[in-house]
Amino acid sequence: MRRLIFVLTGALVLILSGCTKYQIPAPECPTDLPTDVSFAGDVQPIFNANCIVCHSGGQAPDLSEGWAYDELIDGGYVDTDFPCESELYQVFSGTHSGRATDDEVLTILGWIDEGAKDN
Repeated sequence: MRRLIFVLTGALVLILSGCTKYQIPAPECPTDLPTDVSFAGDVQPIFNANCIVCHSGGQAPDLSEGWAYDELIDGGYVDTDFPCESELYQVFSGTHSGRATDDEVLTILGWIDEGAKDN
């Protein structure tokens, strides 16, 4: 009986050691980004068209005009050192993909890449 338990335990260990958590590889960070992106002229209109239905005060971040910039910067949604790791970009690439066009997402990423200025 001990031998059977030992063999079954060994088999279970071998089976479980072969299991790994399924990981989805992160998409590559785009490199050909728009330049001279203006928050007020380019980014805010994207939020106005695609986001403020839900994000206009009732759900964070508030992306309505006059609030969006401070909400994104103060809320930690933007990482100018690693733009593709910014939560804002990750959301548009993940759970909210398809809510903005690819060009709009690249515009937002270009704005972050240029330092996420309030311009």
